[in-house]
Amino acid sequence: MCIRDRYRIGISNVKRAVDVAGSDYGSFSLQVIVNNPGQNDDGIILENYDSLSLDPDSDNYVVRRIGDRFITIDSDGKLTTNGDYPNESSFIRITGPTITSVSTEASSLRTLEAIPEELVPMGFAAPLQPNLIATPSASYSGSFSDASMPSASYVGTTTQTSATAGGGQRNERGTYDQNVYYGFDFASIDSKQYLAPLPTSAAVGNNITMSLEDCFGNDNASTLGSQYSAGDNQLSLSGSDHRQLKFAVPFQEGFDGSDPALENKSGTNITSTNTQGFDLSSASASGSVAYKRALNAVSNPDEFDINLLALPGVIHEYHSSVTNHAIDKVEDRADCFFILDGSRYGRTIQGAIDDVKTLDTNYVATYYPWVKILDENKNKPTWVPPSVILPGVYSNNDRIGQEWFAPAGLNRGGLTDVLEAQTRLTNLERDDLYDNRINPIATFPGQGVVVFGQKTLQGKPSALDRINVRRLLINLRKFIASSSRFLVFEQNTTALRNRFLNIVNPYLEEVQANSGLTAFRLVMDDSNNTPDVVDRNQLVGQIFIQPTRTAEFIVLDFVVQPTGAAFPE
Repeated sequence: MCIRDRYRIGISNVKRAVDVAGSDYGSFSLQVIVNNPGQNDDGIILENYDSLSLDPDSDNYVVRRIGDRFITIDSDGKLTTNGDYPNESSFIRITGPTITSVSTEASSLRTLEAIPEELVPMGFAAPLQPNLIATPSASYSGSFSDASMPSASYVGTTTQTSATAGGGQRNERGTYDQNVYYGFDFASIDSKQYLAPLPTSAAVGNNITMSLEDCFGNDNASTLGSQYSAGDNQLSLSGSDHRQLKFAVPFQEGFDGSDPALENKSGTNITSTNTQGFDLSSASASGSVAYKRALNAVSNPDEFDINLLALPGVIHEYHSSVTNHAIDKVEDRADCFFILDGSRYGRTIQGAIDDVKTLDTNYVATYYPWVKILDENKNKPTWVPPSVILPGVYSNNDRIGQEWFAPAGLNRGGLTDVLEAQTRLTNLERDDLYDNRINPIATFPGQGVVVFGQKTLQGKPSALDRINVRRLLINLRKFIASSSRFLVFEQNTTALRNRFLNIVNPYLEEVQANSGLTAFRLVMDDSNNTPDVVDRNQLVGQIFIQPTRTAEFIVLDFVVQPTGAAFPE
C-alpha cells in the first residue's frame, strides 16, 4: 500500500466569517484520518486542528498551524529548504499561500495570489486519472480513456443505516457517529483506483469537482443525532448546520521513487535492471541517478552526521556505478564506514572474490555469504544480503564494547536473528575468503551463525586493513573535529593551544584506558606552529597513535618432553 492510500484528510465544522467572532475570515477544522476501509482502525483520527483560518495574519492560519517546510535536493545533492512555517504535523504539510478557486458556473479554475475573506473550504477539484496496474508485470500504458476508466465515487448524501464510508452509523449510545464525511468515497472500488500513481499527463477524464453545495442532508439539523440522518435538503454554507459541513479529501500525486509499472524485485530476485523497483544497470539509469543524488545529499558532513552506510539490495556485482559512487563519498567524508554487498545470492566463493578484487579502500568491508532471516511482515523466512544484518552487529559491538573493538567473533559477532547462512563454510573456504579481504559468515555447531572476520578492502597490509582500526580513527576524527569547531576564529595564542590539548589529551587517555590505543602523542607547540604558520591563520597539531591490534590468529606450540623431565619455572 502506497503512502497515499494510508490516510485521508477530513475538513469539518466549516463556518462563515459572520459566524466567527473577532475575525473577517471563516474557520474550519482539519483531521488526518486513517484510511483502511473494512478494518478496525479505519476512521481513526490521528491529528486534529480546530479553528483554522485562511487569514495569513492570524495565529490560526492553516499554513502556520500545520507547517509548510520541505527540502528539495538538486542533482549534486545540495539541499534547499523551502517554506516559512515549521511542520507541526507528523503526516502532512500545507502548500500555500496560493490557492485554486473553482467557479462552478464557468467550470474554470483561477489562481488567487491573495485569499479573499469570504472563502472557506467547501470541496475539491476533480480527481485526476491514475495509472492502473493490474499485475506487477503489466505493461505501462501511461493513461486510460474515459470509456475504460470509471469515474470516482462521491458520498453525496447521508443515510441512517449505512456503515460504509460517509454513512451515519449508530454507536453504543444510540446517537449517530460523528465520523461522517461527504466527498470522496474511500469504500468504493472505483474510487480506490484513483489512489494509484498518476502519469505526468494526467487529466480529469469524466470526473467532476466535489462541492458540499451539491450534497444533501438534514438542512435544519440542530441536534447531534439529526445532523446525520437522511435528508433531501441541499447543503449550503449559509443555511446548513456547520457541524454537517464536512467532507473527506484524498491524496493524489506524490512520488515514491519507483516506476509503478516495474515489478518490485528484492532478495534472490534482484537483477542488474531491477532492485526494489529501481533500474541501476548503468550510470545513467533512472535508479542510479536517484541513488547517486541521495548519496550526494548525505555526503555533506556538516548537514548529516553519520558513521555507517549500508545499501541493502545494491550489489557491487550488478550495480557498480552506484557502489563505486558510495565508496567515493565515504572516502571524501573520511568519517563513516561502508558495508558493501559484493555479490548476488548463490554466488560461488571464487565469483565473490572476483567481484571485489579490483577494489582497494579501507573505508569499506564486505561479507559472504547471504543469510536467511524471518520476514516479520510476511511471517516467512527470506534470504537477504549481509548488509541487512551487519549494522546490527556493529551496533551491538559498540554497545557492549567500543567502536575500536572488532565486530566479529563469538563474543560480539553472533547473528542471533539469522536462521542460517546460505552455505556452511569450511575452514579452508573461510581462509580463502579472508585472504582475499572478504569477511566470512561462518556456522559453528552449538554456536550458530557468526561473523568471523574484520578486514577492510585495503590491498596493502597495514593497521588500516582492519575494521576496528579504521573505525577507531573515525571515532577520533569525529571527536576532535567537533571539539575544535569551537576554537575556530579564536585568538591564535599559546592559551588556545592549551585549550585544544586540554580537550584532546584526556579523551585519548580514555581511549587508551579502554584498549583502543597502545600509545599516543599529541604535538601542538612552537615546533609546528611557527610564525609563518600563524601568519597564515593556521593552528597545526600532530597526533601520533599506536592502535591496539586484535588477536585474530592464536598460535600454540606443543613440545613433548620425556618422562622425568623438569618443567622450567
